[in-house]
Amino acid sequence: MTYQNPDGGWGYAAGEPSMVEATAAATLALRDRPDFAETYERGLAWLAATQHRDGGWGMSAADRESGWQTAWAVLALAGAAADSAVARRGAAWLLAVQPPSAADTMLAEARVKLAIDGSLYGWPWLPDQAAWVEPTALALLALGALQDAGAPAARLDEAVRYLADRRCAGGGWNFGNPVMLGARLPPRPHPTAWALMALAKQRRDALRPEDIAALRAEMARDGGALALGLGLLALRTLGEDDDGTASRLLTLQAADGGWNGNSYHTAIAMMALRGAL
Repeated sequence: MTYQNPDGGWGYAAGEPSMVEATAAATLALRDRPDFAETYERGLAWLAATQHRDGGWGMSAADRESGWQTAWAVLALAGAAADSAVARRGAAWLLAVQPPSAADTMLAEARVKLAIDGSLYGWPWLPDQAAWVEPTALALLALGALQDAGAPAARLDEAVRYLADRRCAGGGWNFGNPVMLGARLPPRPHPTAWALMALAKQRRDALRPEDIAALRAEMARDGGALALGLGLLALRTLGEDDDGTASRLLTLQAADGGWNGNSYHTAIAMMALRGAL
């Protein structure tokens, strides 16, 4: 965590401008580390200070458009009593995101060409865009972490059904659609891990054994620190484990203690080895 900037945030690499995703992940990784209490509090302070007036967050302090990074900030701030009001405003922003209007003909075309129910909506990367798997999963995790988020059950249920609808044929998730131009798309480790974590927290009955099998296969196929870290974090969130992945992840750790020279990858690896988001 030596990549922390003087402003209290983290960039993706040493010396880079502070970013919301990297900072939120780093603070979550340090949350239960008393030896890094000051570092942790400075990270939370940076997040609180960069919240927009509308309650959301952009990619960085310089980005004035609120987007999916809001879920990361809410997730990081949800457990900090001093910042609960800030987190609640972020949750309100997430809940205010509405799907773009779509004609019935567009919905029917999506059902045929993409094999999806276009009427179901999760969360997009940016407002007024189509929903995607990862921002939907992150929003579900953030709202679930905040006890008093006030999230309507119907909104959460629709997002869960959205994830179930976007599942790949053999289990797991791609980034968005399970089908493109008539061809089935394969699952990928990152969206599969996030979807599994979200469903584990919201609706465990929506999980399928083939989703976990797909995750394990994609982790092995990818082999990178981020895929292994996210995959292991998802498995441990589900109450499963994989000592081989943990050992493999440790072999990828650099001499400076980080992974890939990237604070976000490092934070994910730390949380995976700890076993909790």
